Amino acid sequence: MVSAIKLSERYALEERVASGGMGSVYAAIDERLNRKVAVKLLREELADDPRFVERFRREARSVAGLSHPNIAAVYDYGEDGDRRYIVMELVAGLDLARVLRNEAPLDPQRAADIAAQACDALAHAHSAGVIHRDVKPGNIIVGDNGRVKVTDFGIARAAGQSTLTATGSVIGTAQYLSPEQASGDVVGARSDLYSLGIVLYEMLTGAVPFTGDTPIGIAMKHVAEGVPAPSSVNPDVPKALDAVVAKATAKAPQDRWPDAASMAAALRGGTTPAPAGLVGAAAAAAGGTAVLEQDPSAEQTTPYMAPTSGGGWDRSKLQRAGAMVLGALALLLVLALLLRMATGEENSTDRRAGGRNRAGGAAKEPAGGQGQNDEESAPSFVIPTNIVGQPSDEVKGLLEDEGFEVEQNEVASSEVEGTVLNSVPAPGNPVEQGSVITLAVSSGEVAEEDDSSGEDGEEEDSADPGNSEDSQGKSDKAPKPPKPPKEDKEEKEDD
Repeated sequence: MVSAIKLSERYALEERVASGGMGSVYAAIDERLNRKVAVKLLREELADDPRFVERFRREARSVAGLSHPNIAAVYDYGEDGDRRYIVMELVAGLDLARVLRNEAPLDPQRAADIAAQACDALAHAHSAGVIHRDVKPGNIIVGDNGRVKVTDFGIARAAGQSTLTATGSVIGTAQYLSPEQASGDVVGARSDLYSLGIVLYEMLTGAVPFTGDTPIGIAMKHVAEGVPAPSSVNPDVPKALDAVVAKATAKAPQDRWPDAASMAAALRGGTTPAPAGLVGAAAAAAGGTAVLEQDPSAEQTTPYMAPTSGGGWDRSKLQRAGAMVLGALALLLVLALLLRMATGEENSTDRRAGGRNRAGGAAKEPAGGQGQNDEESAPSFVIPTNIVGQPSDEVKGLLEDEGFEVEQNEVASSEVEGTVLNSVPAPGNPVEQGSVITLAVSSGEVAEEDDSSGEDGEEEDSADPGNSEDSQGKSDKAPKPPKPPKEDKEEKEDD
């Protein structure tokens, strides 16, 4: 009990009801208005860190502007000495993490209803330009009346705001990270939909799809592996929900739902086409089903666009063709740059630190040069884009010489054993000196792949983060790592 603590001579704290990375939440009494509230206190050890204090204030500002029945309301923000706190609506119920510990797997209809209400909350937040960035069961409260409330926008940021984190760092909970979060790429509203797709998978099966010994190992799986169909774990899951999960967890953001409202409609029984070229177990479990409900007119549509009234190309096909043209131009540009680097290598030592030439050289920017973050100085080292395809021992030696700790994860691939396939952070990203870089390395073993193809006969490559428009041009050879064997070890969920 902490009843002796009273904040700003108004909020009398009672028992603690939850805790997280940034602080603890207490039930409290607003003595001025005589009502029960929830008070979130920033951890004392973070109170002197300006970045965490600003992030805490940002949460209050972001959510205070939102008014929706599925979002826990924010009433007040205050400071009492060294204590910083947010006053919120107190919801009678349990967070979804506790519900899952007690009842998982949930009935498919109940799981779909919880996910649909969470979609309603995210749709409202996204319409206001607020991206949650940490959607997980611990941040979803299931009320005693069945009403769902999304909480803890502690690492949310309004679209267009600058990030408060160090360049190359990853924010979020590893089990629910989107591929773009894991790779350090630009994060948009569809990142929240990926995380919610993982939450839906967990509600349906009782476990998250990816586990590992370290958070970064789990993050690598989000980048490289497809999410299996929930029905492959729980046969009671209908194929319609398999399709919802598959589309929500597509690797490329543009292949997911266009917005949270569309995902909510599908969860409530609306029709929508399944993503083209479902990969891995999701395709097998879906059995080629193209829609959530039988709708002949929708079977021939592309994921997000209705069919055109006339013949010829519809809008989605034109967008796809445009993306292919842009991808080809980007590839030509990368090849031209590599050719120029190769021909002028002996006379361009100013582009490499100390004239190193292993694995193509280290692209190192001078301190104080271009690319510095406005809020804090940018790292001076950029992961070379041409490490992909190089022997892992050479790349590891190069990075260790630069002062980085290097970890390696083997991924089943037809590439030569020991060949670098990708990295986290992704090639082309700046990184802090002394941080950890994880290499995805080919094991030389070929895993079974799904030969299904997209609507126009082109091979789907959703496991390859390089196909995302957000990451285009970061790797000149972004291979498609097949899915490695499942690990037996499960990691405890980070509440």
